[in-house]
Amino acid sequence: MTDPTAALPPTGPGRGEQILARLQQLLLDADRLDDFLRELVRLAARELPASVYCSVTLSAGDSSHPYTAASSHELVDWFDQRQYEVGDGPCLRTLRTGTAHHVDDVDHEDRFGDFPAMARDNGLHSVLALPLAAPRQQVSGVLNMYAEEAGAFTPQARAQAAVFAGHASGALGVALKFAGQLQFSLDLQSAIASRTVIDQALGILMAQEACTADEAFRILTRASQQRNVKLRDLAADLVHSVSGRPPTVRPLRRRDSPLGGDRAEAFDREGEG
Repeated sequence: MTDPTAALPPTGPGRGEQILARLQQLLLDADRLDDFLRELVRLAARELPASVYCSVTLSAGDSSHPYTAASSHELVDWFDQRQYEVGDGPCLRTLRTGTAHHVDDVDHEDRFGDFPAMARDNGLHSVLALPLAAPRQQVSGVLNMYAEEAGAFTPQARAQAAVFAGHASGALGVALKFAGQLQFSLDLQSAIASRTVIDQALGILMAQEACTADEAFRILTRASQQRNVKLRDLAADLVHSVSGRPPTVRPLRRRDSPLGGDRAEAFDREGEG
C-alpha cells in the first residue's frame, strides 16, 4: 500500500488531487478520529518544503475552549497550551476570525501580545495558522504550522499549505460526521438496553396485577414519579427482586456492512436476524 504520509511533489497540475487522495486514504485507514488527526498532522508536517511542526486545534460552539487535538511533536503540543493560557496568538486569532494569520519572523512581530517572545523562547521563529472549516459541523479548527527558521513560509509554501488546509477541512468534516454517527450508535445501544429492562418489568407487572401492557406501564411510571427514581432503575430493581439477580440484556454484536466491511458500526442482537 502507498504510504499516505510520504512526501508529495512540490508542484504540478495534479497536486490538489494527490493531496485529496492521501487524505481519503487516511480516513479509510483510521479507526478513530484521534487516529485520523494524528496522521493528518504528520502528513501536513511533510507536505511543505520547509521543516515544520504541525498541530490541529479544535473548538466547538463559541470557540472559547480550544484544545490541541493532535500534534506532530510534543514541543508544539506544549506551546499550543501556553498560547491558550495567554489568550492570544495566530492560532487563536484564526480560530476567532476564520482567516489565516502568518508570522514571518517573531523578532519583528508586534502583534499577538506576549506570543512572539514566548515563541522565541521556545526556538520557534515563524508561524502559519490556517482555518479548518469542517462542513456542516458545529466545530471550528486551525491547522498550526511552526518553523524554527525565520521566513520559512514563503509565498509558495503558504499557497501549498492553503491547498492542503482546504482539502483537510473537507476530510475533517467527514471524520467528525463518522465520529458523531458512532456516538449515535452507542446512544442507540444504551436506549435499546434500557427499553429491554423496562419491557421485562412490564411483563412481571402484567403477571402480578393481571393487567394490560398499557396499565402496567402506567403503574411503573406512577411509581417512578412518586419515588423520584428513573424509570429504568425502578424497572431493574423490580426484575432483580423477582429473579434474584440483576437484569441482563443480550449483547449487541457488529454486523458486517457491504459498504464498510468489518469497520461498519452496524449492530444487531446476538443470535437474531
